Amino acid sequence: MERCTPLTWGIGRRRLAFCLTVVLGLLAAPGAANDQLRQFLISRSCAGCDLSGEVLAGANLDAADLTQANLSGANLSGARLLRAEITQADLGRANLHQAILSEADLSGSNLAGANLSGAILSGAQLVEVSAPNINLEQAEARNSNWYGSDLSGSRLDGATFAQAGLSAVDLSNATLTDGQLYRANMIGIRLDGADLTGADLREVLLRDASLAGANFTNADLLRANLVRTDLSTARFCNTRMANGDINNEHCGDLGDLEER
Repeated sequence: MERCTPLTWGIGRRRLAFCLTVVLGLLAAPGAANDQLRQFLISRSCAGCDLSGEVLAGANLDAADLTQANLSGANLSGARLLRAEITQADLGRANLHQAILSEADLSGSNLAGANLSGAILSGAQLVEVSAPNINLEQAEARNSNWYGSDLSGSRLDGATFAQAGLSAVDLSNATLTDGQLYRANMIGIRLDGADLTGADLREVLLRDASLAGANFTNADLLRANLVRTDLSTARFCNTRMANGDINNEHCGDLGDLEER
């Protein structure tokens, strides 16, 4: 943890901003919440504590223990949480814009409505998280593991999930336009009603998937594994299929698709 001593105030704008955030947060935080925040900033350990609504934007919280913590509505934008333990925590509607969560473990946590746009989640564990309607636009999540998670209705436009574990994930009605999913494991995934326009799906494992009403316009499925996946109700226009052929089967239906 960075220490806010007088000697550090002149060393860089980022540290200065962090120190100001900490001081203002401690002044504003009442009673027990103040004590918990103070303890956390000193020890980086706050398992089970209540930090809901706290402002920790830009803080260096690498390897912090936030197991079962309440971080709902907290502002962690730009924070560093490398290898942090955030399992079974409540991050509902938290602001994690451009936060660095590489190799962090958020398994079993609630992320409903959270903002993770531009966040870095490379190698992170997010097994069975509840994360409907989250914002993951432009996030970097290669090699992350989301097994069994609920991401329904979420926005993943322009996000990178190359070689990520997305098996048994619910992405129904999500948007993944221009998403980078090269070699992702998507076995048993639900993509019903999802928009994958322009997505890179080369060499993905898309076996036993549900694709009812999914839009694959301009997507690339070259060498994808589609065993036991029903493609009959998905929509294809200028889509490169697993065998390299271009599928224009539903180009005339795109107007209907946009009205959904």
